[in-house]
Amino acid sequence: MRSIIREKIAEFKKIAGRKVYIQSRIYYIVLFAIPIVGLLIKNLLLQAYINGDNLYSPDFGLAIEKTWKFWIFYIAIGMLILSIGMLFKGDKARSVYISICNFIFTLLICCDVIYIRSFFTMPSMADALILKNFSGFESGEVTSLLCGWDIFIFFDFAALGIFLFVFRRKETDELVKIRYLRKGAVIAAAISAAVLAFIPIQANAFEINEKVYNNIYKEKNAEKVSAYFSSLGFHIKDICELIAESFHSTLTEEEQKTVDRYYQWKNENLPDNEYAGMFKGKNILFLQIESLESFVIGKSIDGQEITPNINKLTDNGFYFPNIFEQVQGGNSSDADLMYTSSRLPVSKGSTFFRYEDVKLTSLPRYLRSEGYDTLYTQAIKGSFWNYENCWSKMIGVDNFVGADTINMDYEKIGFTINDKDFISEAYPYISRLESPYYAHIVLNSSHMPFEVEDKYKNLDLPDKLDDTYLGGYLQLVNYVDRCIGELLTNLEEDGMLDNTVIVVTGDHTGIHKYYEYSLEEWYDEYPWVNAEGNYTVPLIISCKEMEKKVESDILAGQIDVMPTLAYLMGMPEEEYINSAMGRNLLKTNRSYAIFRDRSIYGDLTEEEKEIVMTSYDVSEMLFQVGK
Repeated sequence: MRSIIREKIAEFKKIAGRKVYIQSRIYYIVLFAIPIVGLLIKNLLLQAYINGDNLYSPDFGLAIEKTWKFWIFYIAIGMLILSIGMLFKGDKARSVYISICNFIFTLLICCDVIYIRSFFTMPSMADALILKNFSGFESGEVTSLLCGWDIFIFFDFAALGIFLFVFRRKETDELVKIRYLRKGAVIAAAISAAVLAFIPIQANAFEINEKVYNNIYKEKNAEKVSAYFSSLGFHIKDICELIAESFHSTLTEEEQKTVDRYYQWKNENLPDNEYAGMFKGKNILFLQIESLESFVIGKSIDGQEITPNINKLTDNGFYFPNIFEQVQGGNSSDADLMYTSSRLPVSKGSTFFRYEDVKLTSLPRYLRSEGYDTLYTQAIKGSFWNYENCWSKMIGVDNFVGADTINMDYEKIGFTINDKDFISEAYPYISRLESPYYAHIVLNSSHMPFEVEDKYKNLDLPDKLDDTYLGGYLQLVNYVDRCIGELLTNLEEDGMLDNTVIVVTGDHTGIHKYYEYSLEEWYDEYPWVNAEGNYTVPLIISCKEMEKKVESDILAGQIDVMPTLAYLMGMPEEEYINSAMGRNLLKTNRSYAIFRDRSIYGDLTEEEKEIVMTSYDVSEMLFQVGK
């Protein structure tokens, strides 16, 4: 039997070892064509995801319609890089170079697809700083972001491997081979450079096609840039821009005008009203809940309240259900930034990593100057997303309590320990705060991929719903709500809620952000699940001394939370009005919000929309010059 197996193996090796010899020109054409065609197909798939109904259902027709004019750029960028391979003397070195390039092209697309499904934007090289953070995530969070179509990302990788294994070129004169390869490299590089430089030269030297140049080459929206220049082109452009930004230390006259214009319009200069300083001197308990969306607040499913404890808080205070998500690549850390300082995050990478030394005007820093004891606590290491450095330096709190301080030997839900045990560990630090205090507590159990064990479930859901992303999300939000109820009960018994304002909000949306495609089947049975494309989190500002509910349907963004709280807490407007990018929702005549893709919600004039569209640029410019 063993001899038969050995014979079969030897026979296979003999067959597999046979090489097919083809003409040198054909060999080299195919060698370079495979990664170029692969580059086109991979980018077509990426754009099909971006243009589809969701990031898991590609729309190839729409992708082709929107990008075919730019395929020449894709090819030019790819050839510019691959043409270097023609300069190598040996076939082995040439093949290795082409294989490495193709591997990089494939790796970039893989990272782009996973990242865009996680953060809804293309990854920047600035994100390289955050790679170490992913060590804390469970594999389920990544695998839940994959789909069957992704297999097409690797087809050319396999095709190139098979080609290099099977085919060989026929022998030819080495000198002739090197000559026409080098000549081909020069021609390919020259044509590629000419294609990419044609429009910029027209615009800058001859003032022709300036509008096309501005719309394409100066575009800042990451997804549009990837459509114009491919994923590879986007990353090259991104690196060049990051290098240029490193030398940007002062605002130009034009940039200063843009900043001034934004703040002059944003500051409405309205008279004070009854809410000015109404909570001055009170404690603040800020509860920031992972993935908490507005659509679950006040809702019941089969007669069961999803968030009964949060619902009670809306009876005494302010409730804003239409706070649009505005996070960028920093995701949850961007929420921390906006809720405390009212500054929009930068478009490339994480603001917490890139600008940790920028000292911002924040509500916690002001309250600390007023004698408040300040604390931030979350069940993560201080280095995770650079939280500890930024909360101490950028935002300015006295105490950071995280995984380096508390015991983390508990069962996990999602990427960190469950909220019940986290609260029990953090509670001694919270209860020791001297009044007045500002305590910012982040609860993470409702993190995607919304997988939950039966012992944590409390809602009696139909089996067909319970085993879905939506069912898991509802169970986890309900679990976090119960943890909040226990926390508030303990604080009440210890006298920590006397004279206290409780703020509840979400860091960003969750089920609609990551798995909206899975919700459509439930819209008929549970119409309230359909958010109709509105990515909103709730804002609840509750105080038991306030014996009424004030609900506002105003459209707003996460940057509007800090000015609203600052107004209620009696922070002088002159201290934040020209640094905060948001507006006070209790003293405004405008109802609008800008989403991270720069789409604008609300009723604004075209001129006002033009100003609001510059808001992300304004924040970016201020960070770059250290403001």
